[in-house]
This record gives sequence, C-alpha cells and structure tokens, in this order.
Amino acid sequence: MSFNRIAIYGHRGWASSAITNALIASKAPVKVLYRPGSDASGLPPSVPRVEVDLDDQKQLIAALQDIDIVISLAGREATSTQHAFVKAIPSTNVKLFVPSDLVFRNDAESALRVPVLKAKFEVEEAAKEAKIPITLVYVGSFAESALSIGIFGVDVPKNRVIFSGDSANQQTNICTRNYVAAAYASIFATTPLAQLQGRAIGLSELRATGKEIAAALKKKYGVEPRIFRHSLEKINNELDNAIKSGSPLALSWYCRKAWGEGIIVKGVGNLWEVEGYSKATLDDLLVGGKLEPYRDVGPETSKALDSIFH
Repeated sequence: MSFNRIAIYGHRGWASSAITNALIASKAPVKVLYRPGSDASGLPPSVPRVEVDLDDQKQLIAALQDIDIVISLAGREATSTQHAFVKAIPSTNVKLFVPSDLVFRNDAESALRVPVLKAKFEVEEAAKEAKIPITLVYVGSFAESALSIGIFGVDVPKNRVIFSGDSANQQTNICTRNYVAAAYASIFATTPLAQLQGRAIGLSELRATGKEIAAALKKKYGVEPRIFRHSLEKINNELDNAIKSGSPLALSWYCRKAWGEGIIVKGVGNLWEVEGYSKATLDDLLVGGKLEPYRDVGPETSKALDSIFH
C-alpha cells in the first residue's frame, strides 16, 4: 500500500483538528503548515510542522516541494488566503489541491451573493484556471451545528424547529465531525491521485426531513417541539437584507433556503462510503444524546441566531 504525502493548512479549528488527527492516525506522511503566531505544540512529536507566511511565496513553495496533496482547512474568515496556494502550487510537485469547502455545491446565483460562499467558489475557480487538479469535499451540514445552534432552523436544546419553505418534507444531508474526519483519512491517505483529481466527493452519514427531526425531538422530550414556519418569500427577503447589511445571518438564511428548496441533498453529489464506519442515526444523536457540542460561536452570533425563531 502506497501512502500519499499530505500537507495540511489550518489544523486547529473545530472540524479541522479532528480531520488532522484522523489523517495523522492513518499513517500517511503528514506535514502541518501553520501561520506565524499560531500554535502547533499540540501535534504529536513525530509530525513535521513548518511555520509559513502565506504572503511569502518562496517560503510556501519550499514547504510544498515534497508534497503530493495540499489539504486546506482554512476557516471561513481565512477562505481567501487560499489563493496563496493557487499561486504557489504550479511551482511545486503537488499533484492535488483540496480547498476548504465542507458545505454543499454553492454555484447558484443566490449562493454567490453570500460572501463566504462566493469566496470559496472563487478559490476553486482560480485553481481550475491555473490548471491545478482539485478535489472538493461536500458534507451538506455538520450535525453539531445544524442541530444545535439554529443555523438550519433546528434548536435541539430548546426543542424548537423552523420549517423553512418545504424543509418539513425535504431532506437535509448531515455528517458528524467524526464521520467527516474518518472520511478524509479514507479518501486521501492511500487513494491513487488519478482517482481523486477533478472530483467532487459527497459525504452522507444520515439524511432527515424537518418532520423527522421534529419527531425525534418529540421522542426525546416527550412533548411536541415548538414549530415555526417561514415561507420562501420571507427567507429570500431576509437573505437579501442580510447580504446588504453584511449580517452574519446571511449564511443561515441561505442554508435554510437551500434546505427548503431541496437543494442540499442534490448539492452533495456522488457519495464516498467510509468502509467499516458505524454511522450515527438521528435517534443516536437526538434521542440517545450522542450529539456532541459545536464550537462557541460567541454571544453576538448566538443572539442573532436565536432571533430567527419567531
């Protein structure tokens, strides 16, 4: 079995730390690139780590000379920094670039008005224009955020759900952080690069409609969840207002629009199955209490997301 040599950028985030750990555990040769001022001390001593200023192209090119795959796990605020890799990779032996995506296909006109989604799309297009082979990984939604903080209109801790458009009957695609991490290791550690180049790979641990989520909440709490209903007209208006005002809720309104229109499952595409992985079920997560907490989004964002439930 031949391993791919992997460089990871963005190893400390809520999802990226789990992905990094899974890739390291896969035994593939992993090198971690980290920005000046970041902390790489928590990595195993055996893992090479290189401090890299992405604005220094010579430094970045040097760090990538012995690498087959560059996996970027840059957070939302750092999405545009990935253009540095697009500029550097043609001067290296890197054969595959995996930009940070982890949502669902977002090239619809309304999606490209949401700043973070537009930034992701622009990185992908720049890589294609530079003729850099890429692989995109789509998860639909992370269970920990989609089911707990309200971004998709589901609030498990407060037993309430917003049916957005037709989300009561449309499925959303859901993956836990642990499943995504296991999938990254399954996909990138040993798969021949020719089988990955130019692909969009979907991950799906479970799928559920809004009604199924509401039923699971009733099973959990013994009472019906509070149900709110937002029409697509309302969602489109709120999305427009959020984009114009620069509100962080723009992404939430877009995700709920996509669910209500049945776009999310279609936007995940062809699925990769993680061999031997025992997938979580909706009952496991909501009734059995196995839903892990999401990262702290801060009081301002929490208050904004809470305000949607009316």
